[in-house]
Amino acid sequence: MSQTGFLDRTLLAVSRIAEQSLFSDIYSRKPGLLQRLDVRVKLISFLCIIVLISFLHIPQTVWMAYGFSLFLAVFSRIPMAFFIRRVWLFVPIFSSAVVLPAIFNFVTPGDPLWTVLTLPRSYTWLCYTIPAEITVTRQGFQGGIMLVSRVAASVSFAVLLTLTTRWSEIFSGLRSLCVPRIFVITLSMTERYLFVLLRLVQDMFRGRKSRTIKPFSPAVDRNWMASRIGVSFKKSVEMSEDVYKAMLSRGFHGEFRSVNRFRVTIYDYLWMATIIGAGAVLIRLERG
Repeated sequence: MSQTGFLDRTLLAVSRIAEQSLFSDIYSRKPGLLQRLDVRVKLISFLCIIVLISFLHIPQTVWMAYGFSLFLAVFSRIPMAFFIRRVWLFVPIFSSAVVLPAIFNFVTPGDPLWTVLTLPRSYTWLCYTIPAEITVTRQGFQGGIMLVSRVAASVSFAVLLTLTTRWSEIFSGLRSLCVPRIFVITLSMTERYLFVLLRLVQDMFRGRKSRTIKPFSPAVDRNWMASRIGVSFKKSVEMSEDVYKAMLSRGFHGEFRSVNRFRVTIYDYLWMATIIGAGAVLIRLERG
């Protein structure tokens, strides 16, 4: 990989992260269904939905919950293609590491569906036994589908929450729900200064690119990258100290004041009634 191509890809990746974050904030300002809700009601209801999904055992009911998230995305004026792509970008990454080993017979014994590999003999290591015939079992395959379904449904509602609510409102809502202030402050500062560190990385790469005439060797590139990681860490530590001192000099005493004023309306009561009704339907279907 050439030096120019490497820097271009890095600059493009940094810019894309910032662009996606800023672009997502546009949806929270649209006059949609979820945007009308009080953030406290939204946080509690979405938490209840995700907890309910974790207790569902039938794939059909989980996919009904996922379909409900698509319904909410449409009425919250979120482009369907953007929403599905954002959800399914994370689902395979976080679930494949668990699902793939679990579908085989050496992890989940059961009825074989198809044979993947045939070994000369079985192997035993400590308390684990790898059979001579490695197969995908029906129980493991069904369990994998169930896990992926739960992850997809849960991630869908988490993405809906972040797309339809500004981060400042989420932090204020968490604090009004008596979430520990150190937790809320840490999240708030991380969200605010993440873009500052992204700009720092972007400036470092742009500065080297502007001073590069002849491409360097891969070894020099790796050494420079390692040194920039150390510089970024050092600058982040120094910035945290400077920001904390600046906050103390301006009267900070461990609590931040929110300018958001929340008010429960008729939409919030209707939303809670809808969530309770939908949850009752799913539980009824689970019990048959």
